[in-house]
Amino acid sequence: MNNAIAVRRRQALQRLDAALKRLRDGEFGYCLECGEEIALRRLELDPTVTFCTECPSRT
Repeated sequence: MNNAIAVRRRQALQRLDAALKRLRDGEFGYCLECGEEIALRRLELDPTVTFCTECPSRT
């Protein structure tokens, strides 16, 4: 169980690092598939999201 927790923490850190990189690059808040803005409410709930709700690749 501790191993699974460590994996989830590592994955969460990777998502946060990716979000910070998008922020630095001026790409934060835009869908990786269509390029449209991701809804502010969606980003408030999870700032690591990379897809809008309209795109099928959303995670």
